[in-house]
Amino acid sequence: MVPFSVPLFLRTWRAQRLRVLLVAVALGIWAFLMPVIYATFGRQLALVLDTGIVPDAFLRLLGPDPFSLAGAVALGWVHPIGIGLFVVLPVGVGVTMIAGERQRGTLEVLLARPVSRRALFLTHLASLALFAAVAVGAAVVGTLAGATRYGVGADLDPADLAFLALNTWLFLLALGAVALAVSASFDRLAVPVGVAIGGLLLGYLLEILGTMWPDAAWLQPYTPFHYLDPLRVLGGRPVPGDLLVLAALAVAAAAFGLWRFPRRDLAAPS
Repeated sequence: MVPFSVPLFLRTWRAQRLRVLLVAVALGIWAFLMPVIYATFGRQLALVLDTGIVPDAFLRLLGPDPFSLAGAVALGWVHPIGIGLFVVLPVGVGVTMIAGERQRGTLEVLLARPVSRRALFLTHLASLALFAAVAVGAAVVGTLAGATRYGVGADLDPADLAFLALNTWLFLLALGAVALAVSASFDRLAVPVGVAIGGLLLGYLLEILGTMWPDAAWLQPYTPFHYLDPLRVLGGRPVPGDLLVLAALAVAAAAFGLWRFPRRDLAAPS
């Protein structure tokens, strides 16, 4: 049996198409605003920083050059609003895909069709990968549109932007794979949703804490957020090892889900 279901893939996309469209539009608008802010206010804000009024800890959070075009785009990329828009599809949808079907009592009906548990898991993972690609594509298009509209597009290196897109896609795929693996391990949504939200908040907090407080920097490699550094990438200093770490996380989460889900007993719905 082929470990992929085209009808399930199409069904998932039909069910999520409006959400995908809304998130893509929101991400495109958010990314469009970052070059606009740089072109409109960048120099004035840089003068404010030069006065020394901004605390050093906050400056470390902004990065070494927050009001260059690369700095403005990078700041929007990892801003809580940007992160929230990026993860809402691969994580928000992924965590409900299997546990949600199980809670509604429709998973048994789905598995009664000629689709194996592994095929179901891999099909959902493929959907999440495409969700992540749509989100990243919308952000890239918005960034390019804003930079071009305000005449600063020449300041963006296409190779660096392409690397950032791949880096972000792998980051979202890794988080989506973890969310799907957690979803495949439980019968109710409460635990997977709690794990997903708690994991995202903890990971983001550790990255911010390590950035603002140097003594806590040793915590950063333990969070996926550490392996997505838009400012470093757009500054021409990409780290290929970050891609390998995120890819390894995605493979490990998928492998766990493919091992765990087929071995679970599915009790009668209550």
